[in-house]
Amino acid sequence: MPGTDSAPPVPHTAKRGPGRPRATDIERRVLQASRELISESANAGEYTLNQLVERSGVSRAAIYRRWDSLRTLNVAALDIDRVPLPQPAADTLRETLLQGYAQGVTAIDDSAMAMITKRLIMGLRDPALQRSYWERHVRRRRQDFTELLLRAQQDGQIRKDIDVEIALDLINGLGYYQGVVRGEWGTKAAQARVAAGIELVWDAIAVK
Repeated sequence: MPGTDSAPPVPHTAKRGPGRPRATDIERRVLQASRELISESANAGEYTLNQLVERSGVSRAAIYRRWDSLRTLNVAALDIDRVPLPQPAADTLRETLLQGYAQGVTAIDDSAMAMITKRLIMGLRDPALQRSYWERHVRRRRQDFTELLLRAQQDGQIRKDIDVEIALDLINGLGYYQGVVRGEWGTKAAQARVAAGIELVWDAIAVK
């Protein structure tokens, strides 16, 4: 898989050559350099391999041993500071969704919003990058909530005819709309709208 073919670990008994960077350090430097170049570029993601080599201090050969293209590298770089959305310890599934998503929109600061904007521009300009970002990162981050809804469906809390992926699309879309369309991501008003939207979704999917 592109981006994961780093060198095998060195046995504890072996000695590394002087000044030879570890594979994980090489990857970290390249990803951070890519992230910085994306952030600084006037047109999101438009930088050259020469710029990346200069910024990271890593050779072309070392870069292409780990990523098969700048697109693959950009997809990885866009996600280096993001983690799967944790499941809050709430008493009910409804409360879990409210705490996990409605409160989450207030955690978006100006720096995070700027990178979200860059990511949206890059995805709209390059559908292949957008799809790859979904498959490699977004789907992974929401996997815990997908499984939570599927278990609730099996337990009889959620209607059997509901597509839980669509339900999560609706819930996630509530948050994106606040920042991308309204320009209010991170405000209490945005949090309240997302919470109200989740209540509507829950009312539609829950077994009465």
